[in-house]
Amino acid sequence: MTHPTDQDRLQLIVSNAASGKLEEAVTVVSSIVDKATAIEAWRVIARTKANTQRFDEAREALDSALIIDPGSRTLRFERAILLEQEGRANEALAEFEALESAAWDSPQLLAQLGRALLFAGRTHDAEMKVAAALEAWPTDVALHILLTELLWQRGVGAAATSAIESAIERFPGEMKLRLVAADLLRNSGRADRALELLEPGLALAPESPAILTSVGVLLDDLDRPRDALPLLRAAVARARDPSQSTRNLVPALLRTGGAAEALALVDELLARNPDDQQLIAYRATALRLLGDPQYSRLYDYDRLVRSYRLQPPGEFPGIAAFNAVFARELASLHHASHRPLAQSLRGGTQTQRNLPAGNPLIAAFFSMIDGPIRDYISRLEKGDAHPVDRRKSASYRISGSWSVQLQPEGFHVDHVHPQGWLSSAYYVELPDAAGSREGWLKFGEPGVRIDGCAAEHFVQPECGLLVLFPSYFWHGTVPFHAGARLTAAFDVIPA
Repeated sequence: MTHPTDQDRLQLIVSNAASGKLEEAVTVVSSIVDKATAIEAWRVIARTKANTQRFDEAREALDSALIIDPGSRTLRFERAILLEQEGRANEALAEFEALESAAWDSPQLLAQLGRALLFAGRTHDAEMKVAAALEAWPTDVALHILLTELLWQRGVGAAATSAIESAIERFPGEMKLRLVAADLLRNSGRADRALELLEPGLALAPESPAILTSVGVLLDDLDRPRDALPLLRAAVARARDPSQSTRNLVPALLRTGGAAEALALVDELLARNPDDQQLIAYRATALRLLGDPQYSRLYDYDRLVRSYRLQPPGEFPGIAAFNAVFARELASLHHASHRPLAQSLRGGTQTQRNLPAGNPLIAAFFSMIDGPIRDYISRLEKGDAHPVDRRKSASYRISGSWSVQLQPEGFHVDHVHPQGWLSSAYYVELPDAAGSREGWLKFGEPGVRIDGCAAEHFVQPECGLLVLFPSYFWHGTVPFHAGARLTAAFDVIPA
């Protein structure tokens, strides 16, 4: 009889982890003799737990690996990342700084240190560390993204991309730099400059699916969807895995009368990723354009948009008193002076990481939302057909949380939350709305301009009000012209 080897056991752990059998995977690790194989097994378990937002359990798996090799910089680095994701920011920063003081052995370490410094409000230190790291790794895209983000949030405007644009001049053949720069420029509202950078890249690599896709997306952004279509189709034809290129083709089809083709492509993609909220949103938009009655079931606002008035902890006389203290706590987490480049808000700031659950006031907020979340889930229907109902679960996890401060003229562009299940808005402070529906939450208008797809449903904000809705619902904010608005938000996924 052949006995399983350590490599056989590692493959079994990989298989168990991939199928969600984590307890079985942990049991198998104890029988592995070879130290290197056992460490890799714990890393597999840690990555799997992290992918399901179980960051504390993922850290415990890495702790088990560190018992085997306590001096491993790789394991310490991965553990520090998990500490940051878990909300233990000070511990994470201390570990990153300890690793950095010993050696600069990877750009990934310096990028993570820069982000940890940013999260801690030490933006000047972050800029200095990242700029110095770019001297050693001048083409590293993660470092360039972070430096651009730091400069942008400091409010330097167009100068935020100066370093990456200079790097492109020095290294014109580095296509990743061009692609990243184009994305950063697009997010900063400079799609025309992004196109200027990409067109020489297209001349250098005319068969590159990534370049073709990026140019096509920019042309679509510049309201030239018919010019974008040939490039986006060419990217799909040339890509080894055409799924991402196909996804980018869909909005241009929706804008140019190709709703039926878009629907067919989205259905193919959803067959492999049925919970992808962005794809479900595109599917709904295609159905709406086609006049298909399935649309009203997907976007059933009466059933799927629910509002709750939160009840504060007993030590507060009312929700206004809680919100006053909560507002001060949230405001202390807004370190930047300008919005994050990749986020949906315009005219405001957003916190950079998950709200720290270890903070007593924020922990109280999470306790306050538990009842409404469970009530929402309990009202879902039974069945496998609907993308919200079929994920109904007896328990849930918060998969991300943040706060947004909007200033006068501020708003959210229409968007969805691709990795969520349920999304939210909780209103802490609100401006006085002078005009009709100023500052209201709106639903149904896609994130790309499509004729005949205006917003269909609105919710009037109210301090102390929590709104829950499916993560695939297109949603945004009607701009307001006076005062400021402070919200907290989170996504929910089945546990």
